[in-house]
Amino acid sequence: MTLNRDLCIEPLRELEMLSPWFDASSPMQAKQAPITTARRLLVLLAPPRSGSFHLCRLLWQLGYGMPTEYLNPNPLYRAALGRWGRVGTRPWLATLVAERSARSVFSGTPFFSLKLQAHQSRGSCHRVLRRRFQAPQESLGLRREDPLVVLLRRRDRVAAIASLHFSRCTGAFDQGLSVTHQGLPICSLLDPCAIQQTIEQYYSHLRWLEEAAQRITPLHPIWMEDLMADQSAVLHKLVWALEPEVQLVENDSRLGVRIQPDRSIWADQRRDWLHQIAELVRELEGR
Repeated sequence: MTLNRDLCIEPLRELEMLSPWFDASSPMQAKQAPITTARRLLVLLAPPRSGSFHLCRLLWQLGYGMPTEYLNPNPLYRAALGRWGRVGTRPWLATLVAERSARSVFSGTPFFSLKLQAHQSRGSCHRVLRRRFQAPQESLGLRREDPLVVLLRRRDRVAAIASLHFSRCTGAFDQGLSVTHQGLPICSLLDPCAIQQTIEQYYSHLRWLEEAAQRITPLHPIWMEDLMADQSAVLHKLVWALEPEVQLVENDSRLGVRIQPDRSIWADQRRDWLHQIAELVRELEGR
C-alpha cells in the first residue's frame, strides 16, 4: 500500500507508544500475520531533544519496528512494560521483541527497534548492547548479526539544551504537557544555576554518544535539522542504508508522510519559554 504524500498523522504521545494496543497479541493487531522469522535489530542513538521522538514515529510508519525507550528506567515505563514479566530479564526481552516488532513497508523484512540514550542503563553503549543482546540472538527472536545503529544528532546545541531544561522543569518530554519525569521544580525555568546543571547533563550525553560512535560504527548518521528541512531525502538515504536491496523511486510517497505539529493552546507559551531559556544558555556558555 502506498501512502498519500499529503497524509498527515496525529503524533503519538510518549506513553501512548507503550500502549498494549500496539502489541502483537492485541486484538487491534489480529489482522496482521504473525512474524515467525528472526528480526533485524535496529538501535537509534540520540542525545535528548534532538528529534528522536519524531524520528521514532516516522520509523513506526515505515515498519522499521516500533522504537521507543524500552530500557528507560522511569517507573512509569517499567510499570507499563511489566506486563511481560520482570523488566530487564532475558525472558522479558524475548517477549518484548515478539510483541513489538514490525515489517518494513518496503520489503516485508521484520525489524525490532529501540531508542537508547545515556543513563538509561549502566555502562557504555557497547556494554549495554552486548549485555542485553548477547548471543544466542536467536533465543530473543533476532538475527545473528550486529545491530543496525542509527545516530541522530542536532547541530543547534543551545536549542537542544533549552528544550531539555524546559522538559526537566515541566516533566513534559513530548509535544504536550503530560508529565512523565520532572527532574527540577518548575520555578527553576530561568534559574541560572539550574540551567548550568542542565548544560552539564547535556554534555554528559554527548560524551556518552562520542564513546559509542568510537566503539560501534554507526550504520547511518542523521542530523535533526536535515530531517526537518527535507524529510523525504533523509529518509530515502536511511532506507538505502537499512535495506540497500530496496529500489525506491525518487520522491516515493511513503517517505512524505507528515506528523501533525503541536496545536495546543500551550504551543506559543512553550516557544516563548524556550526562547528565554536559550538566551540564558548563550550567556552561561559565553556566546
